[in-house]
Amino acid sequence: MDSNRIHSLDGMRALLMLLGVYFHLSLAYVTFGSDYAKDVNSTSVFFDFFFGFLHYFRMPGFFLIAGFFGSLLYHRKGAEKMIANRFKRILLPLIALIWPIALMNGYSKQFSYARNEGHDIIKSLSEGLSVFNVKSPSDLFPWSTEHLWFLNYLFFMSLLAYIIKLIQRKYIEFHSIDTGGMLSNKVRKMILTFYLKPLSGTLLLCFFYGLLMMILIKGMAQGDAQWWSWIWFFKWGAIKSFFAFGFFYFIGWYMYHHKSMISTLSIKKQLGVFVIINALLYGVLYGLFKIYPYSPYPQIMHSWGQTSSVTFNIDMSEFDFDKLNEENEFRGVFVQGNFNGWCGECDNQMTDNDGNGIYTKEIQMKNGDYKFIFTINGWDGVKRDKEKDYEEWISPGKEGLDCDVSPEYNEYVIQVFEEDMILDPICWKQCTNCNGDIINLTSNGKKDSLKENPINLLHIFLWNFGVPNYIMLILAICIRIFNHESKAMRYISDSSYWVYIIHLPLTHFIPGFFHGVNINVFLKFAISSMLITIICFLSYHFFVRSTFIGKFLNGKKYV
Repeated sequence: MDSNRIHSLDGMRALLMLLGVYFHLSLAYVTFGSDYAKDVNSTSVFFDFFFGFLHYFRMPGFFLIAGFFGSLLYHRKGAEKMIANRFKRILLPLIALIWPIALMNGYSKQFSYARNEGHDIIKSLSEGLSVFNVKSPSDLFPWSTEHLWFLNYLFFMSLLAYIIKLIQRKYIEFHSIDTGGMLSNKVRKMILTFYLKPLSGTLLLCFFYGLLMMILIKGMAQGDAQWWSWIWFFKWGAIKSFFAFGFFYFIGWYMYHHKSMISTLSIKKQLGVFVIINALLYGVLYGLFKIYPYSPYPQIMHSWGQTSSVTFNIDMSEFDFDKLNEENEFRGVFVQGNFNGWCGECDNQMTDNDGNGIYTKEIQMKNGDYKFIFTINGWDGVKRDKEKDYEEWISPGKEGLDCDVSPEYNEYVIQVFEEDMILDPICWKQCTNCNGDIINLTSNGKKDSLKENPINLLHIFLWNFGVPNYIMLILAICIRIFNHESKAMRYISDSSYWVYIIHLPLTHFIPGFFHGVNINVFLKFAISSMLITIICFLSYHFFVRSTFIGKFLNGKKYV
């Protein structure tokens, strides 16, 4: 065993990695929309909560641990060796593995979609090959970093730390003004406060993170941003995500300076801090919501918001139903929006009871600004129609409209605020009625955005205020549970990198086998979890651990 390893943080890294497997798997069973094929008879709000809970703190926690180990590398090996290590162990694996992972992910999705459409396993395996039915070779290039975006961000955080340290050393050496050192000392003192006075220290972390997010005007670290893009640094939303995650990376970096204090963390004390801060936080949030009954966070709206009835109407009289062939047999018109998670076919089918071509759906909705579209056959026309222009299955689609109110994505926009609404029939592919008359879905009729109200800055501050509180409790628990050498935990920690890389295609593929199977959704999740976990660790043991792949990822082979 390596006496220099910090077992508790190794354990936390392994725990967060395993939680990531089940976090992504839960997307096959949530009630809201995602790019996972979902059996509408096998969803549960439990998985909505499970997903939201882990999404709140998991990736910030990962970046905190990454910052700690980045600082460890820097102080043990020096700046040059640290950045060289990050290049070899983070950037090169991202570049080398993204193509096969993207293909596996695409194949697994197509297999799962086919199974969800009722095809047998053999047919679905064949249908998965449609991922190669592309119009040009460039379509096979992984333009997204997929779930490996974490590696992209992490390398640039390491590079930024290297540059800051380089500039700091030269500035101090040649100018003898330790301004960088003064700032570093202030951060170190704040971290030390966390160990010596857990309540005060946690409150400080919560305050500064909430303040940062309020300044950035960013609801969540990973929200509303192209963090998956290779060139995220040209996209302002993704840059803000980088700053948000970078906060935890550099907190972890400075935690290394007090590594001897880590073992003093107490679950009992930190649990008390967690309860006190959460009670205070939700009390203030509730009071704020009572003053102004709107929040940019759906979780708050669904818990405390007032419900109104909204009736959607779409006029399909100008739609050519002859376009639908046997493979795309007409199953219905659906309304998709951020009020139902863009959820495909989950109880959002519209009806035309009087046969006049106008399809209707009444939905109970909370206060808020909403975007929505209409689709044919849920999302199947979009996901499965690779040879044609799948936009024919969406209204309004990507083409610009004169009365468009959401130009970035070309969606319809409405506002619900303490009143029932019956929307005028929208003509398919238009934002007018089929006579060309302007209706109340244009910039002329739209009310002021609720999200622009200054009080939402307080919501942003308070919502993000709680994130460090969760992370520090998880840290305290891991310090207590994993504070000793364990062969099993060492093995899981060693495998975590590979499991992180390989698990996402499996979370699409394995649930696909059970689409249409009449068993309990929790049993499906449990069986899929076990199979994915077994495959991940068996593949690591036999194909990675003692091979060149293991050396490529971890710097050495294990025996």
